[in-house]
Amino acid sequence: MRKSEMKDRLDEESIRQFLLKSTEKEMIPESLKPEQMKEWLRLKNHTEEDINLRQKPQKGWQKIATHVDWRWCTLAVAACLAVVLFAAGRNMDWGIEPNDGAAPEVADHMEVLDGAAANEGEESKSAEGTTYARLYQSFDRHWQEQEELSREYAVDGAAEVDDAAVDDAVDGATEVDDAAVDDAGTLDGAWKEDAMDIESAETESGMVKDSKEDYGKTNQQEKEVEEADIIKNDGRYLYRVIYRWDNHYKYAVRIVDTRGRLKEAALVGDFENIQDMYVWQDTLVVIEQGWADRNDLADNMTEDSFGGSGYSYFKAYVYDISDRANPKEYHTFTVKGDYMDSRISDGYLYFFASCDTQRPKDAEDLRKYVPVLEGKPMTEDRITLPNGNKAASYLVMASVDMEHPDKFTDTRALVTKADQFYVSQESIYVADMQYISYEDEGSRTDSTTIYRYSYKDGKMRREAEGKVKGTLRDDMAMNEYQGYLRLVTTVESEEVSKIIDDISGEILGYDSSDYQMTNSLYVLDSNLNTVGSIEGLAKDERIYSARFMGNTGYFVTFRETDPLFSVDLTNPRKPEILGELKISGFSEYLHFYADNLLLGIGMEADEDNGSTDCLKLSMFDISNPADVKEQSKLELSEYEESDVLYNYKAVLIDTRKNLFGFAVTGYGDDYESKYAYILFTYENGEFQKVMDIDCGDSERYGLDVRGTYIGDRFFLMADNGLVEEYSLADGHKTGELTME
Repeated sequence: MRKSEMKDRLDEESIRQFLLKSTEKEMIPESLKPEQMKEWLRLKNHTEEDINLRQKPQKGWQKIATHVDWRWCTLAVAACLAVVLFAAGRNMDWGIEPNDGAAPEVADHMEVLDGAAANEGEESKSAEGTTYARLYQSFDRHWQEQEELSREYAVDGAAEVDDAAVDDAVDGATEVDDAAVDDAGTLDGAWKEDAMDIESAETESGMVKDSKEDYGKTNQQEKEVEEADIIKNDGRYLYRVIYRWDNHYKYAVRIVDTRGRLKEAALVGDFENIQDMYVWQDTLVVIEQGWADRNDLADNMTEDSFGGSGYSYFKAYVYDISDRANPKEYHTFTVKGDYMDSRISDGYLYFFASCDTQRPKDAEDLRKYVPVLEGKPMTEDRITLPNGNKAASYLVMASVDMEHPDKFTDTRALVTKADQFYVSQESIYVADMQYISYEDEGSRTDSTTIYRYSYKDGKMRREAEGKVKGTLRDDMAMNEYQGYLRLVTTVESEEVSKIIDDISGEILGYDSSDYQMTNSLYVLDSNLNTVGSIEGLAKDERIYSARFMGNTGYFVTFRETDPLFSVDLTNPRKPEILGELKISGFSEYLHFYADNLLLGIGMEADEDNGSTDCLKLSMFDISNPADVKEQSKLELSEYEESDVLYNYKAVLIDTRKNLFGFAVTGYGDDYESKYAYILFTYENGEFQKVMDIDCGDSERYGLDVRGTYIGDRFFLMADNGLVEEYSLADGHKTGELTME
């Protein structure tokens, strides 16, 4: 994956002078004249690897869609409008009802928090609570960049654009149907208070509630912080996101009763796209991603003319399932933007969404550039605008009390393009990765800005922000322990230089040289100041996986071989590398399997050139972190790919039961594709295969199978609704349930 971010040519002093002048005389300063606004659009290139050998289509929950709304209007008008907004300032009468989902905590003043900027040697400060005028001005530069680049593309393509027609088209295109957002927050029934009583719920549902909880659960990063998934298990009932064909694909949640023979209890919903779901006591939450179309484009304009045809939103449907055979929809939450992630902690559900901005016809149209929840724009005091902001999108956070899920408990927004999250039992960490900029000369290094929010009883509060060199592999690369955040990053750096025309002296572009890649470990305190670090590790290699437990951390880098590093974090200010085990291949996922065992799931690779061969299981003896040993390994020679390599929820794993399994794909000797679900235990220092279920018949098994268990029964669940039951004692099939 590669991203580049273009740097703003206006320095802080220029911006400050502009603000002073604009408020005094309401004139357009030199820095905002059209000829000064021709900056390159910040590039954001995402390259996604297709790792499914069966070439199966992505499900809705695997897709991350980015919708960009590029608007056609003149830079001069945009500059004048920016000046008018700043002249009006905070006293502007916006004339719109704000979101009342949470009581204001910050009045009309700015609270400033200190943070650490580890790479830049600067103090990073952001305001908790801002104004709509400041938000508009911050985004205005990005909108102008988009508009300028759109016009450049039109000129390059020799497109004859009639400005008047374009402006008319823009005016029509901005009228997006907001009904999808406005009408969502409705009650479809009365919440049964008695259904939330745990004792009565257990009796009514017949759930297994023994102390051992002998059934499969979603694999999650923190034991006490629940994560959403496409499959759930409560000890008696199984829940699976499935798809059905009815002129087009529709999605639903199938609830299956496992008591006695397998039987369907209910089929919930008729969704266009399901991202995730939760089962919490007698409540089912289904998260659906949606898209509001723009149907009023001018005849001579296409959807691509604006970079998109509408806007995205997601809905969270809450169902009362105290009677599993008769689920009742209770409330639907709606948030404008793309659903990114969520968690349930201490009885509260926390949502994370990304919300893009669009230039409105006028500044009072807040819905275009302010987060919208339950049909209402978020109030200013809920929004944080970091200083030096270069983003034109929000991270939107909202919480819901699962005991009374009829309104948001709290809402927050942060102007950022962050897309990595880690949630501990006390804090929410948000990571915004900045990749190397190629529009300024000098040494350039990628970095990650981190924001910490505390949370309790559904209330979220921004506490700190900091910065480290490098970027994160995934959320497993972060871990909080005893008030410290530990993380590992891969650091890329380059020397950037100008390319100048020898004759005209014109700057033609920028080139890079002296590329270097290393890895670092950082320890940050509660204020996100870096208090300890180890840098310059494993040159020319990249971090593939990481896991922390107590005062010890483990992470894997790879180029040709797999160095497994062990780190002593007993003294947060002086972390120390304890050992480095070099073996062939690499582990993409690490899981603490027992007190002295660490399971690695990854790939075998050629030690000479690093080319991957097949899937591999490794069990590491970590009884002595300074001398880690690969106790056992198993090459899965028939299989080359698995969802678990990039989605840790795809693995069924229960160390108490000594059981783990996941779906695999590959090719046989005849080069025909293979698809199977394999299940293992680890006994006497060796991996033992319990089951190997052939799922190659796509008509029967669909395209995505997952596994779970209850007691001594294993259940294979397919995305087309099929459920198969097997005995864990002997591996024999004992039942099945198909879709009628």
